[in-house]
Amino acid sequence: MLHIFNRWFLWIILLGTLVALTGAILWDSRVRDQQSFDDTIAMESQVDEAGTRELDDADNRRVSYVRSVLDTLQHDRARLPYYGELIRIYSDSGFYFEAAGFAEKRAEATGRSGDWKEAAGLYFDVVRQNRDEEIANRSARKAESMYIKALDYRPGDPDLKTDLAVVYMSLLKPEKSYEILNKVLENYPDHLRANFNIGVLLHQMGNADQSIAFFDRSLELAADPEWKTLVQDYLDRHHHELHH
Repeated sequence: MLHIFNRWFLWIILLGTLVALTGAILWDSRVRDQQSFDDTIAMESQVDEAGTRELDDADNRRVSYVRSVLDTLQHDRARLPYYGELIRIYSDSGFYFEAAGFAEKRAEATGRSGDWKEAAGLYFDVVRQNRDEEIANRSARKAESMYIKALDYRPGDPDLKTDLAVVYMSLLKPEKSYEILNKVLENYPDHLRANFNIGVLLHQMGNADQSIAFFDRSLELAADPEWKTLVQDYLDRHHHELHH
């Protein structure tokens, strides 16, 4: 049932529902640091062409200062708080790609699952933010890589697996997404985001009848009013398709 679908129709639906799916979600040496900055510069030029706003003067001054300090530091441990400051400044201003690049550097230095997860989430914020398909795909692949690294340290984490499944949805790999979500629900049948996202996936694949049970279960599990609203909004937007 998951092999017959219209690729372009799925892409359009995925872009339209990506905000709903987000309820779902670093380098050892100076050489690799420079390599990452080269990639960042190339991406920044594309993002700028898409109309990304600039940092305000205070943030620009702070970024210039922090980056000048980073240039003087040789050891990753000493650089960690400065990475954190740049992540904060860029993410607070909506510059998710820049924030993700420094989050990746921090995760490479610490090896912590939580740091890899934050980097992945920021790269996926780029996907949500950008309408350019090439940039969105490149950022989604980066998010995939970061989540896989996070799972190396916490292989059974259902939240990380669910986040990775959402990334595969954006990469138009519904079979992989379904496989992961189905496995999460085998082990964690009450996992809210897995229930909701597999419902969305089945709906997008044209299996609306099968998706309804997962949406109903999501409403039962959603103790948080914001989650209830998110699920109900999705149901309201697609009422005709789900209850034909």
